[in-house]
Amino acid sequence: MPTNLEHIGAALDQLTIGLRPYMEEQLQKVLGNDWQNIALGSFRDGRDRRTEDGREIDWDAHSLLTVMWDQWNTVFRKELGHQERSLVSELRAFRNRWAHQQSFDFDDSYRVLDSVRRLLESIRAPNLEAVNLQKEELLESYVAEQVNSQVQRTAFNRGKWWIIGIYSLCCAAITYHAAVSGHNGSSALISFVILVFVYLIYQQFNLEPPLLYGPRECHRCKRIIYRKQCPYCEPQHAAVPQMSPAT
Repeated sequence: MPTNLEHIGAALDQLTIGLRPYMEEQLQKVLGNDWQNIALGSFRDGRDRRTEDGREIDWDAHSLLTVMWDQWNTVFRKELGHQERSLVSELRAFRNRWAHQQSFDFDDSYRVLDSVRRLLESIRAPNLEAVNLQKEELLESYVAEQVNSQVQRTAFNRGKWWIIGIYSLCCAAITYHAAVSGHNGSSALISFVILVFVYLIYQQFNLEPPLLYGPRECHRCKRIIYRKQCPYCEPQHAAVPQMSPAT
């Protein structure tokens, strides 16, 4: 199952695929034949962002969003509005967080995918369906994990109450037997037994569910698994393309 970082990396890849043709078309239409040099002027870090033959720009999500932001008023403002400009700004911030391997929760990951979808939708990108499938996969994974966690928690709590019930019955039986036997020291024994079982029951009340995942069906491959990550699905996602974390 892909991590949140992997989901975001895949979303940024789709952003690059969908945004590149539109970017090049708009830059060339407005800036003319010198559009590549003008676009490269948005970068001041001295890095060469051309392909090996020097004829094209080696685009990635970072370079696309940077040029789009820098050339907004000159090139993109006529066709796109304030909402799209906000999406560009937001995706730049998320992309920088992703490049520095910062943590992302489900809400962040879903928002990135939705923002990528909205931006690609505004330019009528051909790979919009691929992004929608990624959103569905992320949501399905999240819901499946929540359901599995709730099932495990419910089973744990049910077992805990059974143990508490057994402790209570044992305590009552031993106490009753000691009380009716009438032997010397019965009061001390009864007190000791009650204290022991009260402690054991108290421990059960405070016991938290362990971070374990019992046997269950993987929602993706439908096989029975015993841990959080599915070992059968992991190899399929090992080949998910990862973008360079260069800033």
